[in-house]
Amino acid sequence: MKINIPAGAAEIIQKLDAAGFDAYVVGGCVRDCLMGRTAQDWDITTNARPHQIKAVFAGRKMIDIGERHGTVAVNALGKYYEVTTYRIDGAYGDGRRPDTVSFTEDLREDLCRRDFTINAMAYSDKAGLVDYFGGHDDVKAGAVRCVGDAANRFAEDYLRIMRAYRFAATLGFNLAPDVRHAAIEGRQNLHNIAVERVRTEFMKMLLSSDFDRIEMFFDDCADTLFPEIASLKGFAQHNPYHCYDVWHHSLHALRATPPDAALRLAALYHDTGKLHTRTTDDRGIHHFYGHEAVSVKIAAKALEHWRFDNYTADRVLSIIKHHDKNFGTKRTAIKRLLNKLGADAARDVLNFQVADNMAKSEKARGEKLQAVLAAKDTLEDIIAAGEPVKIADLAITGRDVMEILEIGPSAAVGEHLQRLMEQVIENPAVNTHKGLVELLKEAETPS
Repeated sequence: MKINIPAGAAEIIQKLDAAGFDAYVVGGCVRDCLMGRTAQDWDITTNARPHQIKAVFAGRKMIDIGERHGTVAVNALGKYYEVTTYRIDGAYGDGRRPDTVSFTEDLREDLCRRDFTINAMAYSDKAGLVDYFGGHDDVKAGAVRCVGDAANRFAEDYLRIMRAYRFAATLGFNLAPDVRHAAIEGRQNLHNIAVERVRTEFMKMLLSSDFDRIEMFFDDCADTLFPEIASLKGFAQHNPYHCYDVWHHSLHALRATPPDAALRLAALYHDTGKLHTRTTDDRGIHHFYGHEAVSVKIAAKALEHWRFDNYTADRVLSIIKHHDKNFGTKRTAIKRLLNKLGADAARDVLNFQVADNMAKSEKARGEKLQAVLAAKDTLEDIIAAGEPVKIADLAITGRDVMEILEIGPSAAVGEHLQRLMEQVIENPAVNTHKGLVELLKEAETPS
């Protein structure tokens, strides 16, 4: 078989070959090409030592990414490619990185240190596909299988547990039985991994479209990493608008969201507060009054723990705070929503409400979902029409208010502007400088 290597990577391999060294593209790019996918990262492995790599490419731009580990980034045709010397990893004393690294002339020894067979293949036009561990067969079978013993491979770097589930979800593969068993047995060790590393792998998985494998991950590992979500399993909500327990409702809401980080995180956390707010009326119906506020607190703590950026965290918390509110479908009500949240946040809330109601009972899908869809249409119509919904859209400014009412800067200025905004929402025709000045004076005129 033939893999079409990008011109820059091909040039690097050709120059190393001309200098008497072996060189191959390696890892995920080979796997992706075998799957017919577009490879993003083209890494190169070679028996040339770092100083020899630098000598071969003397005169061009290079970056020492990790010379101790044998990696030099070489610029070819305007793009940097990581070129790494064949190496053997020593013991992993910290469960993340090898204590020692030694270079080798043997490609097999380099490939056998890699995590999964599907990532342990190399290719060059000269040698063809090099596959010592059955990676091509595993690609065809759709299997995530470790190179060697799964438990030992995970013990070297427990983040590989997360990578196993991530590859399963993003590639649509199954975990080999021994891989899944070793992952479940070793999951407690994920606590020893830097949260940023775990978060990165988790979000790649969460943003995939394979919800069955996302659910498998939560079945296997949620009790370790996400106890506040694991506790939702089996928590009943006997209510005409629900047909699932809280966990399965959350999963169905997740399935209905687009691949957006904030919306998917909101799906996981939006009902976590229900565990602390459930009441039962005399008809046996469950209610969860105030669960949104409790869910916001739980989600905020989790997002801080996982060190999400403020932008993502703010979006998630805004969605959760407003996810159960009925905004109605009236144009004035949607304009108030836009005035309060802004266009992006209002879209977030209504988009999530669609997913949330799709995960409820037939009664909710028949009543609430249709209302939310109508609200979304109204929101987009208001935005497209450019109707005034923010104080900045008013035909009068804070300075105008101070001059007309002869007052200085104070909270009262904002209160006057917001009152005018309410009147404009009700009647956009009054949004002229003259009209707003008249309304302002009328409000200040004693009755």
